[in-house]
Amino acid sequence: MPIALHPANEAQRLARLHGLGILDTLPQKAFDDISALAQVICGTPVAMVTLIDRDRQWFKSRIGVDMTETSRELAFCSHAILDPDHVTVVEDMSRDPRFLDNPLVSGPTHVRFYAGAPIVTDDGFALGTVCVVDLQERQLHPVQLDALSKLSGLVTSLLEHEKARLNEVARTAEATRLQHEQLTAMAISGLDLQVYVDPQYVYQHVNDTFLDYWGCGRDDVIGRRLPDHLGEQAFREGIQPHLDRALAGETVSYQRKVHFPARGSRHVQVALLPARNPQGEITGVVLRAQDVQDVREREAHLRETVTLLEQKTLEQERFIHIISHDLREPINSINNFSSLLASDHQPDLPPAAQRYLDFVRAGGQRMGALLDDLLKYVRLDRHALSTGPVDVTRLVDQVRDDLASALALAQGQVEREQLATVQADASLLRIALQNLVSNGLKFARPQVPPRVRISASRKDGFDLIHVEDNGIGISSEHQAGIFDMFKRLHPRKQHTGSGLGLSICRRIAALHGGHLSVQSEPGVGSRFTLHLPVAHGTPS
Repeated sequence: MPIALHPANEAQRLARLHGLGILDTLPQKAFDDISALAQVICGTPVAMVTLIDRDRQWFKSRIGVDMTETSRELAFCSHAILDPDHVTVVEDMSRDPRFLDNPLVSGPTHVRFYAGAPIVTDDGFALGTVCVVDLQERQLHPVQLDALSKLSGLVTSLLEHEKARLNEVARTAEATRLQHEQLTAMAISGLDLQVYVDPQYVYQHVNDTFLDYWGCGRDDVIGRRLPDHLGEQAFREGIQPHLDRALAGETVSYQRKVHFPARGSRHVQVALLPARNPQGEITGVVLRAQDVQDVREREAHLRETVTLLEQKTLEQERFIHIISHDLREPINSINNFSSLLASDHQPDLPPAAQRYLDFVRAGGQRMGALLDDLLKYVRLDRHALSTGPVDVTRLVDQVRDDLASALALAQGQVEREQLATVQADASLLRIALQNLVSNGLKFARPQVPPRVRISASRKDGFDLIHVEDNGIGISSEHQAGIFDMFKRLHPRKQHTGSGLGLSICRRIAALHGGHLSVQSEPGVGSRFTLHLPVAHGTPS
């Protein structure tokens, strides 16, 4: 079996990979979503985000396989990273001399198809791939290959974003440690630095904090002139102009950096006040200095945090743009061209080709629905919550109208009680109820017309909206995971959907300060309950 050569920049490539700190990390939703998108776009049973280490191939994300890594010599992606500018496609691996005797091809796994889009950093290092695998020979449409390439670019952005996040966590931890030490020191030192000097610039009084900062005893400074203590040049350039203004009767305030022998360089806020005798004559100056180093550092940290949040917002906007435009475009092309092909040529195609065309059209439609739901989910955090009194009875009637076609197709019914008024965002609550009612229609038992009943109650400070169906139900061991993104308990051929509906409902409940719960029995049906906090003064 030919073993893939190493890239010419292998040492630097490995250093770049290890510098990201991503290897052997826990699964992350963002990367899992990329694999899910790749699987849907290409229609393969296996999709992965892989990284090629020194002696192994590690899977940051995987769908359709149980193992977390393979040896590098068996890795298909070891070959793909040698051509970082193109998607590597092998339609029949049993006929490719690079792979025909690879145990993953010749052995029980019987892999036949592979396509891998290299994950390439901005400085040109191919770290791994976004790849798809099938046990049957197949071809990919150029639009699918383009989408796979765009997903690999998105992984590159995610890797850099994750590195920046880890660096920020480390910086924050170190800053917190230093801040704790500094605040502890300030607590011990107590009051601000206080000094009284006479018109000849002689120390007449200093407090304990001053002595602590300067690391000296009282006898070392009392009766001593400031120029002798601070140094002639430092005195003349740093404090004398301000002292002279105060001795002339002004109240002076300024901020500067001072090097204290016992504390190092600190920013201090200085106030100089003229001291007067009963006759109003100026007898000296009271100097008070407040250490503001911690305040300045907190302000700097706050500015960094704001900048980081702005960067994260931009990353989210870029992600939304990718979903809305870069990924939508190839899906629209798939749908449009497959529709044209079906309308113009489907009767002339052989049965197998007609079946494959139907698969492409169904996959494109599923992908379009998935992107719609994914956009809804991502945009929830950007939605400015606008709560007010919502008549749930009227809202349910609107939802019933929204789903009129689905109700007619399923021969289903939606029943309701006279429902309460709740405090909520009407548009988001409508989306949640649409998803819950739609699920009740989709997950019906065979030969049993779906019936969805909506009721309401109040308990423990929450308004409860119950959506109950007579569908197939959910076993107890699966109930905890049904709210996860892309979670599916049934094959698409049995029940349609993107796997995002319940995730959206749960997120909407959380945005209101509530939650979503489920009670279900297989073969009987399910009852989903939205828990929304009762607004102060809302009648029962």
